[in-house]
Amino acid sequence: MAAMFIPAVLAVGGIAVDFQYTVRQKSKVQYALDSAVLAGALSRQAGKSEEAVAADVRAYAEALIGRQGGRISCVPVNVTFNPDNEDITGAIRCDQPTFISNLIGFEKMTFPASSTSTYAIGNADVAFVFDVSGSMNSYNRLSLLKSAAEVAFDELLPDEKPRNGKVRLAIATYNNAVNAGDYLNAVTRAQTLSADASNAAARSAYDTYNGARMIDAATGKRFFYYEREQCPDGNCNGNWDAARRAYEDASIADTCVYERTGGDAATDAAPGSGKWIGAGNPRWNWWAGNSNKRDGQSRIEDQAGNSSRGAYDMSFADCRASGPVPLTEDKAALKAHVQSLTANGGTAGHIGLAWGWYLVSPKWDSIWPEASKPLDYDTKHNMKAVILMTDGDFNSYHPTATKNSFRQAQDLCDQMKAEPAKIEVYTVGFQVPSNVQKTGDGRTILEYCATSPAYAFNASNGEELAAAYRSIAQSISELRIKQ
Repeated sequence: MAAMFIPAVLAVGGIAVDFQYTVRQKSKVQYALDSAVLAGALSRQAGKSEEAVAADVRAYAEALIGRQGGRISCVPVNVTFNPDNEDITGAIRCDQPTFISNLIGFEKMTFPASSTSTYAIGNADVAFVFDVSGSMNSYNRLSLLKSAAEVAFDELLPDEKPRNGKVRLAIATYNNAVNAGDYLNAVTRAQTLSADASNAAARSAYDTYNGARMIDAATGKRFFYYEREQCPDGNCNGNWDAARRAYEDASIADTCVYERTGGDAATDAAPGSGKWIGAGNPRWNWWAGNSNKRDGQSRIEDQAGNSSRGAYDMSFADCRASGPVPLTEDKAALKAHVQSLTANGGTAGHIGLAWGWYLVSPKWDSIWPEASKPLDYDTKHNMKAVILMTDGDFNSYHPTATKNSFRQAQDLCDQMKAEPAKIEVYTVGFQVPSNVQKTGDGRTILEYCATSPAYAFNASNGEELAAAYRSIAQSISELRIKQ
């Protein structure tokens, strides 16, 4: 009986040993194939032909498998390309010679392996949102931000790869407002008034749809929206004064805007009737309780009064000169824009978030130039991302808004991350103090808005800031293995 059972036991044990070894070999082959198809995807991204990519995949896999030992032998990798997307599939069959089982006639164990690589993104619409409030002038923050931004641009738009329109970047900047630049007329509502229009008519026209740009019918120039009529000298009669109007015409040059209010405040709805963006008109700022302001009307008429004298408030009509940069793959233009940034004013981060969304939203495609039109949300292999950067609290919002900047930012982030937009939100805090605003569960706005905790970065110096932007760019660009 021993003569019968001992060989059988040895045979079963030998098969188990050989099987375990073959499983380990298969795992190594799978790793080699995964690496090979990823290398092939990179080759394809670099513009190589399908024949050249297939050759790269086979060579890469063969080199890795050849290092495994164990006398394993595999047929060449069969490489196929999906015509409908960027997928590359590699399939292989290998034979692993047995060491013990061959004593009973099992000379080899055969196994297949396959792997498919795809771009995590075939296309990417990415908006960078930069804080240019006054605190960015401290500790060389703005200069460090400029250098870090260029690191991200180089990562996303590398010089050695062709420009094919698949990856496009945009820029929005914010302080207490956003500069709409050349797009002011497209996103705000204009209201033309005759020279003898009453104060009530002017105020009514302004209040409709977020604050219209007030236009003088005779000159076509902009002017202040309405007069508060708190004039202690009794000269306010409710009508526009010609001399004052002339000064107003000359005083409005900025193209600043503030947040949208109303039912579409936290949406990416296109500007239009009932959905206009608020024009950043200066606000009259005199009142009877302050002797420096109580004669504001006279200052405007007779003394060329200005904001430093207290005659009016420029808070939401005075923003940085850097308007939005719609989606582009022109890296030189992106870098030039960033290097031109200057900083001043408050921090209305919610407005920056909104404009980051607008820059990648297909609902805004009528606003942006043809080459900068965002892709539809349901485009295959398409990613949309907004990268928000700030160095502190969101502390500025327009008096007409019903929520502060922090709450408006929360609402915007909730909607951006939800269907159908599904925006990937990355956040970068730069030397953010520990006592910033927090949600009820203790999160900062950066932690709240980020798509996941891994998408929220915090940098305390220039090196960490550059590393954060590099990591984000690599995350956006990386390839993945399909499961």
